[in-house]
Amino acid sequence: MRISSRSISHAPILKASAQNISRVEDFVLKQQQHYFDDWDLNHNGQISWSEMRRNVADSQIQGEESVSLATLYGLMEHDAAYRGLQRKPPVTYNRLYDLYYDYDNPDTGELAADYFYQKYAGKLEEAGKELFGESLPDGYAAKQGAAPSCGFLAATFATVWKEPAVAKNAIVLQEDGDYEVQFPGLPRPIEVAPPTDTERALFSTAGENGTWITVLEKAWGKHQAGGDELRAFEMDTNPEDAIRAWTNGSAKTTRVAKNPKEYKKGEIPFSLKTAYRALAEDRTVVAWTRFEDVSSDDYVVGHAYTVTGIHPEEGSVSLRNPWGHQEPLGDDGKPLDKKDDGLFEISFQQFHKNFKMLARQTG
Repeated sequence: MRISSRSISHAPILKASAQNISRVEDFVLKQQQHYFDDWDLNHNGQISWSEMRRNVADSQIQGEESVSLATLYGLMEHDAAYRGLQRKPPVTYNRLYDLYYDYDNPDTGELAADYFYQKYAGKLEEAGKELFGESLPDGYAAKQGAAPSCGFLAATFATVWKEPAVAKNAIVLQEDGDYEVQFPGLPRPIEVAPPTDTERALFSTAGENGTWITVLEKAWGKHQAGGDELRAFEMDTNPEDAIRAWTNGSAKTTRVAKNPKEYKKGEIPFSLKTAYRALAEDRTVVAWTRFEDVSSDDYVVGHAYTVTGIHPEEGSVSLRNPWGHQEPLGDDGKPLDKKDDGLFEISFQQFHKNFKMLARQTG
């Protein structure tokens, strides 16, 4: 079972806010119009999704141009999702104008294009260019971007959280400047080019902690795409597969009952017993939400979360959202733990109501 691409962090309804771009009006649109002919690789008057993939992978597109390109990527995805299209339609020069003005945040009036530009410019500015920062890979620094990779990132956080050296040792720099990535559970390494500026702006990031998470995400996506590196950031992931790849062990997926049998205080509900034992043995557990009928918008539908703890005495489950933010809110509209870092704890009742499946390492 694959996790839905609805778990992409810039989903059709924009919730995050950003300050207005302090530049001339229509700056983002003017930049995209300026670069249009360069991005139209076959010069037929439109930018296809295939051309977008090739542009995103172009290391010569850097700095401000890469942020403008990332913004168009976000708009094309946003537009296709809003219109219910499986394929992203090509964009003509005139269509740039419509994409810029058609989508906004209904609560703030902020244009989606300006939001994306601010977001990607900020990510690129904060992201380190070195593979690793001054310390070992920090799972808490890793945050999901535009790729539908929550299943992979949830399993990766569980690995890096326990043994950061495993992630560091998985990546080897080659003489030609590319990276070779060896996941412990895969038979052969995967070679990928270093992340481009556009890829670092769009996809997963660990900020100043380094580009390691983007490299891992790219390598895993290439593996999922059958070796097609241009499609590496478009692949959904079954968490069970990612657990096997990281642990070189076995894994199993089970359902979570929405209405579990009665259990006493201090007891573990039947749906959580095997996950509880797995965590007690220091093994990886990933849960993902229902695709509909969640109790509130605080839960991302069809989205994978790392299970970090199950607490029978408190009757609760601890989880981490791979976005690195967005978690259940209290009556005051703030995170229950007062810190929006993606780490949160919910009751057994809330877990059963909102989560559908559990994948766990079994050996």
